[in-house]
Amino acid sequence: MSDAAAVIEVREPAFSRRFELADLSEHGPWIMARFKAKFPEYNDREIAGYLSRLVYDNEHMFLYQPNAVALAQIVHAPHIRMTKLVQERFVWVKDRANKNHLEAAADIYLKFHSWAKGQEAKRLIVCEDSDVPKTLIEARLGRLLDSKITHARI
Repeated sequence: MSDAAAVIEVREPAFSRRFELADLSEHGPWIMARFKAKFPEYNDREIAGYLSRLVYDNEHMFLYQPNAVALAQIVHAPHIRMTKLVQERFVWVKDRANKNHLEAAADIYLKFHSWAKGQEAKRLIVCEDSDVPKTLIEARLGRLLDSKITHARI
């Protein structure tokens, strides 16, 4: 085997950082459109207020990428012993048809995983509201386990 055949390309994870209030001006229009489609009962001011409250909240990890945004939240599940979970709220990309945007956004799950570990969470719940295909998430996190939740509307 030649030396050239043994070279394995190592890709650096895409740049992502905590979302800042100033990022609303860059991402605001397309994020607002996504929120309005999902929650038509809320107006722009209510959505902007909600997002701005999450920016510096330690119970949330709100992340920025040039073409994506993501939000995860610490959830305390009552049990005999309180269990901490990290639950994805959304991982959205600006252009869902752009494979590069999706590939970069998949790297957000590495940040979520690292944060969940640092929080001593027992589970990272993913695929809740994500534009990223499950196969790309699995490529970052390893095997994903599916569970079924049965619930009643109230």
